[in-house]
Amino acid sequence: MSGVDRMYSEARREAARAWLLQEGGPSRVKLCGMFRAEDVAAVNACQPDMAGFITGFPKSHRNVEPPVLKQLAAQVDEHIYRVAVSVDLAFGRVAHNANNHVDIVQLHGNEDDTYLMGVRSRTNAGIIQAFRVREKADVERAKRSAADMVLLDAGQGSGQQFDWSLIEGIDRPFILAGGLTPENVAEAIGALHPWGVDLSSGIETDKLKDAHKMAAAVAAVRSCHD
Repeated sequence: MSGVDRMYSEARREAARAWLLQEGGPSRVKLCGMFRAEDVAAVNACQPDMAGFITGFPKSHRNVEPPVLKQLAAQVDEHIYRVAVSVDLAFGRVAHNANNHVDIVQLHGNEDDTYLMGVRSRTNAGIIQAFRVREKADVERAKRSAADMVLLDAGQGSGQQFDWSLIEGIDRPFILAGGLTPENVAEAIGALHPWGVDLSSGIETDKLKDAHKMAAAVAAVRSCHD
């Protein structure tokens, strides 16, 4: 990487982090779990705000190894922030992904604030921390997170919706995930007013990303603010 490229990447990561910290505005949309070149082509065509790649988590059929992450992330349109999603991965590897391939990292395991600080000391990328919401205590933990943004989900890519009543009155911006589809995402935004929404299983057909569903999901989110 040249000095100019390195400076550009650092500035882009700083911009991504500042963007995650912005409050208000229309709900942002993240499409997650890209693992093929055609998935990235579909992302570039429908223009979500973020495109996510799962890495270091072999149990997921969407997992991509570092060489593939590098290749696919480089193909994402410059107007879309790239997110590396990991589960309890060594924070040195998380930081390496951020400093070399993506703009934002998403932590989707049991990472704590000490772990977050370890990542933060090694990269200026934006940090999203995901929480599995099963009870009110999970929401309270999310509210205290040191991450730039929190994501509330039912599980790790389970495609299931959690009990939305558990997050009534939450007083920090959040990304809503879990069971969202092109058909229900507008309803979710209207009911909960999340900072952003995250879709993965809901934009797939037979475990493969579906370009038509991806485009429909982005259109549905955008229509909430026309």
